[in-house]
Amino acid sequence: MASLSDLLALPQLGLTLVQSGPGDPEISWLSTTELLDLGEYLEGGEIILTTGLALESGDPRWRDFVASLSRARVAAIGFGVGVNHERIPPALVSAASMYRVALFEVPLPTPFIAISKAVAGLVRADELRAARGALQAQQRLLDGARGKQDPAEVLASIAQATGKQLALLTSDGAVLASTAGFAAATSATTAATEPETIRLDREGSLRLAVAGATPLTPEGHAVIAAGSIVLWLGLRGADAEESRERERWERFTWALLTGSATPATIEILSTRVRLPERVRAVAVQGSPEDVSNWRRRPRSGHDRFITPGGLPAQAPGLALAWQLCADTPEATAHLLEVAAEHGLDAVLGRPTDPATAELSLRSAGSRLSALSATAPLYAAPRVPTVVWADRDTPFLEALVALSDPTAGAPGDPTGLAPHDTSQLSTRVLGPLSLHSTELPGDEAEMLRATLRAVYAADGQRGPAATALGIHRNTLRDRITRIERLTARTLADADDRAELWLALRVEGLTGR
Repeated sequence: MASLSDLLALPQLGLTLVQSGPGDPEISWLSTTELLDLGEYLEGGEIILTTGLALESGDPRWRDFVASLSRARVAAIGFGVGVNHERIPPALVSAASMYRVALFEVPLPTPFIAISKAVAGLVRADELRAARGALQAQQRLLDGARGKQDPAEVLASIAQATGKQLALLTSDGAVLASTAGFAAATSATTAATEPETIRLDREGSLRLAVAGATPLTPEGHAVIAAGSIVLWLGLRGADAEESRERERWERFTWALLTGSATPATIEILSTRVRLPERVRAVAVQGSPEDVSNWRRRPRSGHDRFITPGGLPAQAPGLALAWQLCADTPEATAHLLEVAAEHGLDAVLGRPTDPATAELSLRSAGSRLSALSATAPLYAAPRVPTVVWADRDTPFLEALVALSDPTAGAPGDPTGLAPHDTSQLSTRVLGPLSLHSTELPGDEAEMLRATLRAVYAADGQRGPAATALGIHRNTLRDRITRIERLTARTLADADDRAELWLALRVEGLTGR
């Protein structure tokens, strides 16, 4: 920026420095005043011109005048002599020395308007220099785009031109590239200086993080805008290769979800990406256009574990796709946010380790019927549905596992020994189980009898209520309580089957 020494060095003005301040202050603008307290109207860095019209030479209020300007961090005070005072009042010189505010003399032949024009010229020249520097930095960045610069090189060029620390982040927060001081700059940040993130694409799959306490100039913003374009062109320019890469990740994800590939085969696709310790299979359902847009949004890191899958959608006119997601609150929240942006419903399978991801797929698949088959096609605006299939060991799945001689071995997700059905029934029935002590015995038996009566009446509420000798509303209340206690609903075929099998197992075995 233009400085006080630049102004004083202009010979046509004839300005004389009487009292220096700390360093060589930068000039932001100029103001002419005869007010005694101007400080609250200033932003800092101004040149204040005055002729001292309101004060006599020895007036003690000169001290208050300078004190208010010192608090406002002005660049300097310019005093015009020969108008109201033949020389600068000693009280003003003393106050300027006390508060260390630069003070210079403006001779009588020099009008204040000439100083105003000179300051405007200096500021304009400084802005032109900054604009030229920003333009040169942008040209260097854009020239580098033709040579396919590495992202780290682009970030270094932006940092050199702006003084900021930068990083290129993926949709899941992973750092693809960064400047050397980015980690230190972010570790020292507070809530007020949190790094700014700039979305490089509409979906937010790639973001540019900018850290540093110094405010960006307009020229700095222009450099970052040019750098963002270069980063985007470099990372998203090869559409054909991107499409092939997406297909490879989709095939791997479906193979992992169906158990036809082991987690170790990810090394074929990437040596840097590691599977999370716990994962969820997530089904997303909606119109074919919305699902296609969701699949084709730019992705990186763990966000690439998507696949169109091999299961049919719930109804004609709908499409279904899958994503393998890390079982963390951050990852699942991000996935659901993206799905909602595309108007898609979602079913989250229960968490498993990657080696048994097919169990998560199976649990999510069993809950697809909970999604509406018509709302994605007709409801507007869309409020996407989210279903969590988080039950511990679905009954039918565990029955299959019980027939496996390896059940109960280390790593078996059911945690059951072969032919151990008592634990299984308890997990399904919960407080209604013979082994539960959560409810009084007579109350648990009453609810179990209600459930048996509903099954005996083929699900018809009227005959079931008659057989029990109760009103239909009482039956409805009991069923609502059963569904809440067991986390299952009689409206779902799989849930009905699990509850019936659990009742039968306990009835046959007595345990």
